[in-house]
This record gives sequence, structure tokens and C-alpha cells, in this order.
Amino acid sequence: MQKHGFEMHPVFLSAPGDLEKERDTCRTALGEINESQAMPSRNLLVTLGLNNDSHIVDFRSAVADNIRQCAYFIQVFEDDWGPKNLFRKMLYLAIDCRDDAALPMREVVVFLKAAPRETDPEILAFRKELEERPDIRVFRFDQAENLKPQVVAVCGEWVRSILDASAASAGA
Repeated sequence: MQKHGFEMHPVFLSAPGDLEKERDTCRTALGEINESQAMPSRNLLVTLGLNNDSHIVDFRSAVADNIRQCAYFIQVFEDDWGPKNLFRKMLYLAIDCRDDAALPMREVVVFLKAAPRETDPEILAFRKELEERPDIRVFRFDQAENLKPQVVAVCGEWVRSILDASAASAGA
């Protein structure tokens, strides 16, 4: 088997419910960053996540293990945490992983889709809680087209930090 020679940096992409278009937008943005910034330096942001909400119920342990192995976590949220609120629990797991120096998680970010017609007090309270958390960056968007440049910017920062860390360790 031939080695590919790329340093892999896993990114867990969590987008429950009917956010398939937004999930695809995030993957497209990651692909663009890989092509323009990461791959020329033999790095690659590799996306992990679920394509079907039911998988989080059937394979919860495996999903949690995947999150523990990731360097970055992207949560896209509007108004649904999927079956049994498990996507919310996975977000909290990602935050715990980021706070554990023994694990590779470096950052957790949330992309919060506008929900101007939302009236459910529980959803509104959780959206507010996310927006007020000082330990995660929250970005707001209203449609998938406006999400893409934000994901590109965040992932570009990640690649630059990877390259800076690599240069610093090479110089040491």
C-alpha cells in the first residue's frame, strides 16, 4: 500500500434535522480550503459526521469515539437536536474533549441558522444559551449561501494554525 503523505486533521460535522443543504455547504467549503490552503502543504481537513439522524441512535458509542478523535467540531443548528437530543449531547462531548489536553480537539464552533418564526421556549432558550457561551465561537447565518464564507474563514484559520504549529515544531 502506498502512503499518501498527507497529515490528516479530522473535523466532525454535526448538522441534525433538515439541515442537509447546510451540511453540504460545509463540506464544499472544507473542500475549497483543502484545495487552496491545506493540500499544497500536505495537510488535509477530513470531514466526519452522519448523513442520517437515526445513525446517532444506532451507533452512539461509535459517534462519540469519532468525536474524541477529531481536532475540530462544527455544529450547525437551527431548531432540532435530532433523536433524543443526542446531537446536543455530542456538542457537549466535543466541548469536553476540547477542554481535555490529552485529546486532539482544538476548537468547537457553532453556526446558528436564523429562526425568526421559532416560538418553542425550549429551543429559544437553548439558542440563547449557545449565543452567550464564552467558550465557543458562534456564527449566525440566514441561508446556506451565507454560511459558506463563514465556514471558509474558520477553516482557513484552522489550516493557518496547523501550518504555524508545523513550522514552529520544524524550527525547534
